[in-house]
Amino acid sequence: MAQFVSIYGVWLVAGFIALESVGLPLPAEAALMAAAIFAARTHELDIRPLIAAAILAAVLGNVAGFWIGRRFGYRLLAQYGNRLGLTEGRLRIGQWLFMRYGGMFVFAARFLPFLRNMAAVLAGANRMAQHRFYVASSTAAVAWVLCYALAAYSLGGAFTELASPAAIVLGAVAVLIILAVPALIVRYEKRLLAKIEAEAAS
Repeated sequence: MAQFVSIYGVWLVAGFIALESVGLPLPAEAALMAAAIFAARTHELDIRPLIAAAILAAVLGNVAGFWIGRRFGYRLLAQYGNRLGLTEGRLRIGQWLFMRYGGMFVFAARFLPFLRNMAAVLAGANRMAQHRFYVASSTAAVAWVLCYALAAYSLGGAFTELASPAAIVLGAVAVLIILAVPALIVRYEKRLLAKIEAEAAS
């Protein structure tokens, strides 16, 4: 991934982020972190334009996904979601979380695999107020990009400046986040789906 970033620059990363925000299963998170690590280790890529482009792409991707959801609703997700990893169970979980938590779900979903792909479309399909969605999704986009880009940048710095304890600690935190979050989601996915089905039956 770093080799691709060195050739195509920040716009490759921005494209991945924008398309993933619309719903496509692209490795946006991995691309962002690879680019940040590349920037820290080689200094051939400036972290500041990378962060700016990533935030812009996340915001615009969310807006596009929101209006796709407004226009096509659940029909689009039901028809093509399974091809994108958005199984019927995951769609039910996403809808349940959205209906219960609204803007909080939109914000939190930005940090969660699978849910990140469908949050904007779900918000549009459920007719969430535009201003609420824009605030929640834009705030989440800024926080997500800063968190992952700076953590990965610190991880890259930990390998080039081993004398820096702060860089090593931040790098370790980045690795824990990368490994722990997807594992936790997969672990609790079936449990949450069972809870949703139990509530629907009662």
